[in-house]
Amino acid sequence: MIATFRTAATRALAAGRYLRRAPFDTTTEEGRSQERYRRAALTAVTGAASRAVSLVAMLISIPLALGYLGAERYGVAVTITALTSMLVFADFGLGNGLMNLVANAAGHDDETRVRRSISSAFFMLCGIAVLLAVPLYALYRWVPWAQFMNVTDAGGRGEVAAAVGVFMLCVLVSLPLGIVQRVQLAYQQGFVNSAWNAIGSVMALVGLIVVIQLHGGLPWVVLMLLGGPVLANALNSVSLFVVRRPDLQPRWSAASRGEGGRLARIGFLFFVLQLAVAIAYQADVVVATRVLGPMAATDYSVTLRLFLLVPTVVNLGLLPLWPAYSESIARGDRAWVARTLRTSVLLAASMSGLSSLILVVFGRSILKAWTGTDIGADLPLLIGMGVWAVLSNSFNAVAMLLNGATIMRFQVVTALSMTVVSLGASIAGANLFGVAGIIWGTVLAYVVCTAIPTALYLPRVMRQLGRRRRVAAESPA
Repeated sequence: MIATFRTAATRALAAGRYLRRAPFDTTTEEGRSQERYRRAALTAVTGAASRAVSLVAMLISIPLALGYLGAERYGVAVTITALTSMLVFADFGLGNGLMNLVANAAGHDDETRVRRSISSAFFMLCGIAVLLAVPLYALYRWVPWAQFMNVTDAGGRGEVAAAVGVFMLCVLVSLPLGIVQRVQLAYQQGFVNSAWNAIGSVMALVGLIVVIQLHGGLPWVVLMLLGGPVLANALNSVSLFVVRRPDLQPRWSAASRGEGGRLARIGFLFFVLQLAVAIAYQADVVVATRVLGPMAATDYSVTLRLFLLVPTVVNLGLLPLWPAYSESIARGDRAWVARTLRTSVLLAASMSGLSSLILVVFGRSILKAWTGTDIGADLPLLIGMGVWAVLSNSFNAVAMLLNGATIMRFQVVTALSMTVVSLGASIAGANLFGVAGIIWGTVLAYVVCTAIPTALYLPRVMRQLGRRRRVAAESPA
């Protein structure tokens, strides 16, 4: 175990040499390999920096908004802005599908197909925004939002509907604008996205301060909090599609029905996968509430958040590998894929394993210092959380390869089966063993439905990549 941690630490430190501004020579296979690592490292580091900027902006904005709006109106603003998580599902998976198609086309140096994919995705997302506008407008008009959110203040009641309308408008505008981030990720330039995300967080904070100084109402506060990231995305789009790569600018003439069909098929599978994973991750808290009561749900959710802190950071380094796998697979570079997969799994397992070991030993003390209360986290719950963190993080490293290779049906089947089995196992575990039984039910379901099938399926994937490599080598130049 110590040797594993030492090896992982050595490889992590060696990755520091890729944090350089100058790109590697991509005319050779070795140069392309180094450049993929460089872009992944830059994306991971800038992603962490962007998260830090967002966190600081949030810590500053919370007391400002709370002091200005008051507890009730601030609660409304928080509720509305929290709904932006629906953007993960609003594009029906087209964003992830676009990223795969662009990365694959870039790996084949097929700029024509890149332009077709971008244009097709853009106009499909515009169509989705138009279609969503109808039900959203109906909800805006007919739902008594102030009553729905239990607002009692007379001044606040009059602002709630307008604030909800601002949220809906931001959601619709964000849909087509979101393609710029997917294109940059596909070209392994996530570090550019991270910079613009940080700018968006700063814009939101500055906008909030301006609104407070001008004594604007709740709708203006919501507009600043959500509009800052939207404006940053718009400026990012101008920077990419107008200034740096006007050849990639979405055009109706470049849109293709065939490419749109491919986007829809791949995107739908991503959508189902995302939905299944979201349900699986959220179901345990619901089980805790329904079977054991709200106090058990608090113990469970707070403990889980603590154990997911390090995996969340590790995932910043894993996500850039997704488009890098797509591009390298398109070029037939199986050796890079195999080497990167081994390293990423080792690092993910080692870092989450070490952090989980520390949290199992000192978790109760950390939770008490963090929350100020004695969270009911006994040893079986802590161990279960640690096992879950290591398992999910390790196989998430494998999932980046499966995503990059567009192996979706297998993932959808395992995710759906895991969701169903996990629900039943967690309910049974809660009834038999209390809070700890919930996480152990989830672990059991994950091992049976995801970990074992993935471990058995992975050699087949690598053999398929080997055949693609031989075909690419035998193809005439």
